[in-house]
Amino acid sequence: MKSARYLLGAVWAKLMEYYTWVLFIGIYLATGLFVPTLFRPETFLSVLVQGTTVGLLSIGMAFAMLVGEIDLSIVAVASFAPMAGIFAWEIGFPVPAAILLTLLVGVGVGFFNGLLITKLRIPSLVQTVAMWWMLAGIVLVATRGMAKAGLPDTWMQLGRVFIGPIQLLVLFFIIVVIGAVFFARRTVTGRRLYLVGGNREACSAMGIPVDRIRIIAFMISGFFAALAGYALSARMGFVSARFAVEWLMPAIAAPVIAGVSLTGGRGNIINVVAGAYMVQLIVIVVRAGGVSGYSYEFVQGLLVFIAILGDTVRRRVTGL
Repeated sequence: MKSARYLLGAVWAKLMEYYTWVLFIGIYLATGLFVPTLFRPETFLSVLVQGTTVGLLSIGMAFAMLVGEIDLSIVAVASFAPMAGIFAWEIGFPVPAAILLTLLVGVGVGFFNGLLITKLRIPSLVQTVAMWWMLAGIVLVATRGMAKAGLPDTWMQLGRVFIGPIQLLVLFFIIVVIGAVFFARRTVTGRRLYLVGGNREACSAMGIPVDRIRIIAFMISGFFAALAGYALSARMGFVSARFAVEWLMPAIAAPVIAGVSLTGGRGNIINVVAGAYMVQLIVIVVRAGGVSGYSYEFVQGLLVFIAILGDTVRRRVTGL
C-alpha cells in the first residue's frame, strides 16, 4: 500500500513539475474536438514548425527573466541581426559566415543592453524598449521600409529541407532546446542565473559576479533572438523591419505561463517550450476562427495579462 502511494506521489510530483506539458496536451486534445483538422498529421507538423519562432524567442526571454530582467528588444534583434547577415552576404561574405555574423550581432546587442543596464543602472524595460526602436529605425532606413527578399538558397535550407515528413527546422529546434536545457541545468553559469535571480545581495556576498551573470543573460537573450530571426527568414524567404513584432507578446506570455518568475530565480526551460507551443496553438485556433486583426491583438494582450496574473497568484500562494 505504501509503495503504491509512493508511486502515485512520485507520478503526481512529475506531473506538477511538467504541468505546462500536461496543460498543452489537454488544450490540444480539447481544441481538436472543435477544430478536427488539428488531429491531421500535416496540421500537427505545421504547428511544430510555426512554434519554433515563438519557442526560440521565449527561451531567450526566459533567460533574461531568470535574473529578474526583461528584454523587449528581441523582436527588433530578430529583424536587425539577419538583415545584417544578408547585407554581409551581398558584399561577398559566404553564407555560413553571414549566418555566424547574424548570431554574433544578436550576442553583441545583448552585451550592449546588459552593459548599460548593469553599469548605468538603467531599468531593463527602458533600455530594451529604446534598443528596440533604435534597431527598428536602422532597419527601416537601410531597407527604405521594404522587405528584403531574394535570400540565397543556402540561407533558406533550414526552412526548406525535410527529413522524411519533418522539416529540418523542427529537428534543429529540438537540438537547440536540448542545449539550452543542458546549459541551464548542468553548467555553473546556468545555475548562477537562478541564484542571481533569486537573491542578488546574497550572490554578491558569496563572490558571484552578479553584473557579469546579468550581462550573460542578455547576451543569451540576444543570441536566441538572432537565431529566431534567422530561422524565421529561412522559413519565410525574406526579412523586414517588423516581421517578428507579432511574436513579442507570445514570447512574454509563454515563459510566465510555464512558471518562469517575473522576479527571477525560478523557471524550467522545458516548460517554456510547452508554453510557447500552447500560445502558438491558441494563435492558430484564433486565426482559424476568422477572428479580425484587432481581436487578435486583444487575444495576445489577454494571454499576457492572464500569464502575469497567474504568476502573481502563484507567488502569493507559495510565498516564493
